[in-house]
Amino acid sequence: MNIRQLTLIILIIIALLPTKLLHAQENCDGHTAEILPLLTKTLNNNDFDQIDPLLNSMQASCGANEFVQRLRILVYIIEKKNSTTAIKHYVDNQFDKIFLQRLDAADREDFAAQYDQDKAKYNFVPLRHPLDGLIKVRAKALLASDSYTLNDQEKDILQLFSDTEVATAVQDQQSNDNQQRFPTPKVYRDKQKAKMGYVPSIGVVTPLGGANKIFGTNISFGFMLMSSLERKFIFEGGFKVRINSNDRNIDYNYEGSTVSVNSSATAFMGGAVGYKVFDNDKFILIPKGILGIDITDTGITESAYSSGYYDPDGYYYDGGYTDRMVTINNVHLGLGLASLFRMKNQKYIGFELGYHYTPYDASSKVLSPIQANYGSLELFFRF
Repeated sequence: MNIRQLTLIILIIIALLPTKLLHAQENCDGHTAEILPLLTKTLNNNDFDQIDPLLNSMQASCGANEFVQRLRILVYIIEKKNSTTAIKHYVDNQFDKIFLQRLDAADREDFAAQYDQDKAKYNFVPLRHPLDGLIKVRAKALLASDSYTLNDQEKDILQLFSDTEVATAVQDQQSNDNQQRFPTPKVYRDKQKAKMGYVPSIGVVTPLGGANKIFGTNISFGFMLMSSLERKFIFEGGFKVRINSNDRNIDYNYEGSTVSVNSSATAFMGGAVGYKVFDNDKFILIPKGILGIDITDTGITESAYSSGYYDPDGYYYDGGYTDRMVTINNVHLGLGLASLFRMKNQKYIGFELGYHYTPYDASSKVLSPIQANYGSLELFFRF
């Protein structure tokens, strides 16, 4: 497979992926709109045996989400079923934090506009929906009932479901409720985790296999921008520079003649998309896919002449010769696994293990066979 075919495949995947995601969201939105009235009716009528099939249908269309799991936990407790696994799933997936964000948005005067801006964020369940109120009422009733013997986990989760003013009460430092409240998730105070991160890095890049190792083991430096760590999907973008201090010469076709060149550095420009598979606040694990362009210096500098010209305002600019570097440009694909550890100052230190596919000799001007597979290990900080 040559570089053009590989690039075409990548572009096709990038073009099709948003369409598939949009179609899935539209299905979820329509299916949720059909099921919400049925759920409201069954919960009002205490038809609890009908709720679980409806939730399963919604989950099949939309996947596991906070609203489905919240109502499922409530029904389990009402029917005196074992709710331990369901509560653990709710907390492990940080649905408690998502629920607090929902309450915060619902308390705003522009709650309807907030929902319209990002319906998927709220699982296509409108803010201040009657089911939110019904769940709150039932949760309060369970806490006050003498017919139920609740364990500590159930008490905590029901206190969360029943109290729509947790965030406001914490922010105002007011509490008129003598009951022990569910601990407020860090989403309201963890600014470091919620904001965009600045990520400088230093690492080592080494070839993986190949008989003709043009590029040896070299040091790289980088600077990336990383999206919020509150969400499951993590996006990065920026640049990295590998210092080619341990490399061999490359035969290069320059203006019809074969010349031997030596590269001083290779720059990567691009980004990565990751998915947070584990997060307990102290440790985060993110596998990711990498896509970008490598720009490799050849050591050749050529002069290009440009004529003088007048700009639209009538000013004349002199022409002349300007120098530019001749580079080898190629696609850069990779996979990475990043692990982040939270430090005492709330910043993060991390390590990333990566695999990189970079076909330098895909260009017709590169006459030397160059290995395409590389591994990397990086130390980085997130500020």
